[in-house]
Amino acid sequence: MTIEMITAGIASGGGAARTVSEIVQLWPRRAVRELPEEVPEPIRDRFREGSLCEGVAAYRGAAAMYRAAVEELRGQLDEDLIDALPETRMLGNDSVHDGLVYSPEEVADVAELIVEMTETHYVTPAKKAAMREARRQRRDAHKNGGAPTAP
Repeated sequence: MTIEMITAGIASGGGAARTVSEIVQLWPRRAVRELPEEVPEPIRDRFREGSLCEGVAAYRGAAAMYRAAVEELRGQLDEDLIDALPETRMLGNDSVHDGLVYSPEEVADVAELIVEMTETHYVTPAKKAAMREARRQRRDAHKNGGAPTAP
């Protein structure tokens, strides 16, 4: 169920007027971004927490956690690859140290960069390794007189 609410300028209640600056969808809960299980747990954990923050419009928290997810990659991936994601470092630093709040779209863009990077460096290699192992098993079964099994 999606509820759309359109407001104009001032909302009043109880005699006091206030400006409505943002309406956040809290229910139904937004889907939480998840990284595949091929990605190491510490990275998935921080990424998921960033997604939870993003889902409730806590964009500074999301930026900080997405940056933390990328920092977990240090030592696991080439530094050149980590440095190729300056958006995550900039977003996280600006949010935590300078109090800058980026737009929902900018935060989502960084999340998608992380998804893309982890797909390239964890998921795709795991899929290739599984395919290689399946072919090896078929060859071995064939060489040993067994009937090759269908993939």
